[in-house]
Amino acid sequence: MDAPRVDVWTVPLDGSPATVAELSRTLSGREAERAGRCRFEADRRRFVVAHGALRRILAGYLDVPPEELRLERGRHGKPRLADGADLRFNLSHCGGLALVAVSRHAEVGVDVDRLRPGLPVEAFAERFFPASDARFVAAAPGPTERGERFLRLWTRKEAVVKAAGARLTQGLGLPVLTDTDTGTDAGVVRDPSGQIRGVWSVRDLPAPDGCLAALAVTGAAAPRVSLRHAHRDSAGVRPLKGGVNSARER
Repeated sequence: MDAPRVDVWTVPLDGSPATVAELSRTLSGREAERAGRCRFEADRRRFVVAHGALRRILAGYLDVPPEELRLERGRHGKPRLADGADLRFNLSHCGGLALVAVSRHAEVGVDVDRLRPGLPVEAFAERFFPASDARFVAAAPGPTERGERFLRLWTRKEAVVKAAGARLTQGLGLPVLTDTDTGTDAGVVRDPSGQIRGVWSVRDLPAPDGCLAALAVTGAAAPRVSLRHAHRDSAGVRPLKGGVNSARER
């Protein structure tokens, strides 16, 4: 089987007022309503840029106006195109950064999160993760390293959950490391409990300092990932001609 091609877009979310206003005009009524429920204005602007940029990116692949895209959600909230197009995508955002993963046919999930000093990661891992994961977190030499180990596990598990369209609680037990003594990544992940069906290829993604990110794609074949960067102005988020078939691979 050919390796799936995946574009991963990095989108800065702190856009200018003009960018926020332009992208807000592409949102659906439901998306605008969700943006309006944000407690803080900075969060509202970032929500608008993240979801507006997602629409611009998808519109570039499909050659349609972004405001005409109809998105719907699956059983556990995973977004998809309502018209049954073969484009698969996923969005994750944290602070001033969003990642958008796009592929044709292959289900994808992406997650980015930031380190949170003071978070009781050992206790959380011991309560919710398999015992081997909890030992891996606890064995780190200091609190920063324990936070990094925990977040590495978390982002990889959540990427699979999002790709599968499952519930987060179903993915906490996923074995995303092949050897927790050495911290060796599991390139291929299967759920031993059977709650999440299928086989998933998982890899870490580049992320800014203080953040970690991961990508999951259906199937055992390692994906051919192309990294792309959207500009701060809204005109810069349209992909190049050909989409996932023409980007530079990494």
